[in-house]
Amino acid sequence: MYKVLNDFTPICEYKGDLEKVESYKNVMANLRKALNTNGWDGRWYKRAFMDNGDILGSLQNDECRIDSIAQSWATISGAGDNDKKYISLESLENHLVDKENGIIKLLDPPFEKGNLNPGYIKAYVPGTRENGGQYTHECCC
Repeated sequence: MYKVLNDFTPICEYKGDLEKVESYKNVMANLRKALNTNGWDGRWYKRAFMDNGDILGSLQNDECRIDSIAQSWATISGAGDNDKKYISLESLENHLVDKENGIIKLLDPPFEKGNLNPGYIKAYVPGTRENGGQYTHECCC
């Protein structure tokens, strides 16, 4: 969302829609603040806050301690603080890059027997697809 708003704001400026520009900049500031305060877990960005209060992608978790998507998009979007982005990408490399198997995992450790309920991905064998494996969408160019 941060990236979309960041990319769309100049179009609104060009069109003279200053009300939307101001609104989008406020939303972006709030998103950035939330990401870098509540979303930061000391070494990486958390993935999600569940309705019941559980957190995915936390140092405290036995499963899904770190998730690639949160680290990647904090950097790609530009919303992550500079120092935190570098720390989170270093953590991603240390925990998710599996050089032996030549893959980058989506999360680690995979969901298996814990109490966290992330939905359908827990049904996949640990270490496959979205449950701690590398999941790559194909594209034709």
